[in-house]
Amino acid sequence: MNPLPWLLILLAPTPANALDARNTSAPTATLEKIRLVEHPPCGANQLRVEAFFRVKGVDPADLLIVQTDPLREVTRTPVLGMDPEGRIVHGYCAPRGERKLVETRFLTVQGESTPVISHPVSTTPDQPVEKSTTPLLGIHRTTGYMQFADKQQPETKGTCCWHHVYVKHGWQGATAISEITIPMQFTPLPKPEGHHLYFMLYSAINEIKFYLGLQTNLKLRGKDHGVGAIFSRWDSQDPKDLHTVPGGFHEIGDYEGQFVSIRKPVNLMPGPMALRLSARPDPASGSHVWLDFTLIQQTDSAKIAEPIGSLRFPGPTLRLSKKLKIAVESYSLRSVSRANSWLVPFFDWSIAAPLINGKPVTTKPAVEFPELAPRILRVMQRPDNGVRIRRSGLINADDPADLFGPPVP
Repeated sequence: MNPLPWLLILLAPTPANALDARNTSAPTATLEKIRLVEHPPCGANQLRVEAFFRVKGVDPADLLIVQTDPLREVTRTPVLGMDPEGRIVHGYCAPRGERKLVETRFLTVQGESTPVISHPVSTTPDQPVEKSTTPLLGIHRTTGYMQFADKQQPETKGTCCWHHVYVKHGWQGATAISEITIPMQFTPLPKPEGHHLYFMLYSAINEIKFYLGLQTNLKLRGKDHGVGAIFSRWDSQDPKDLHTVPGGFHEIGDYEGQFVSIRKPVNLMPGPMALRLSARPDPASGSHVWLDFTLIQQTDSAKIAEPIGSLRFPGPTLRLSKKLKIAVESYSLRSVSRANSWLVPFFDWSIAAPLINGKPVTTKPAVEFPELAPRILRVMQRPDNGVRIRRSGLINADDPADLFGPPVP
């Protein structure tokens, strides 16, 4: 077998056809009132302006407030709070003693916009000023898609996590598994700051569900460890079913069902890479098989294979008992309000067809967008039965003028 067949696969051109499930309904917005507040964080020479908007036709967590003043200074702010009456409150500091005309509109992650609302803002001494800011309620989604929400009080806790897309490969069968390889490439590389992301593969071996992939910020005892690789399986809490490597760590838990998991921080490098599972017998028992997880990265000069860790599965041989499913998940453990779609950073993830025992899957993938999940991704089929998954919406946070970036072919 050619050691790097996926290098050529990843260089294949992207076809013109694209699967793009975007909502075309346009939201509406009205301005209901403006308050001025003495607010110490604004400083002695400024007041806090609170503008109250009633927006219909879209989940508020999918909105970005775009405001322009006469100097053509543009601010862009995700909606992170509402008042008890359900109005979006846009609060900001403004110099005392000025009058200006402000233009405000709301953008959705799909690119729709409300009409521009032009309204005067005056902070002159003749305007009433109040002493306390408006109490705000944290944003939680109004949809029914509450996966991984707080199971006791989902209506108040909201949703921290979203599965944005599933790419399903129809490979499963009686063939014993010796190796699974997922060739891929990121442009740019995932970063640990901002919203956390999983890029993962789901399936089941001998009826035991597992997933593996890359995570933008590994956690261990409440501490951040940056970008890393993760491999988990369910139906076990036995430490004998896992093996870590130097620099890695493990977790055994029951908060998502009983599971064992191995993780390791990694240094991702530009260029083609692959996630690989390799089977080997467990000589101690004779009735189990280990799956070794390796991250393979190709630089200009070398191929680097980095061990991540291993998990053990029962059975003398391993067979896939569920279809392969690739998914993208965004999540935030610190604040439910950060489930806002605009805070998910841009990424462009190109995935070739998975290789099973060294041979690429030959069936075309099926793409599924979970019902009611925010549609912030575009998925394009590749000629090699792989896919390209690209973040749409706020493309370049470093350049405020670039909201949606160049069109995806």
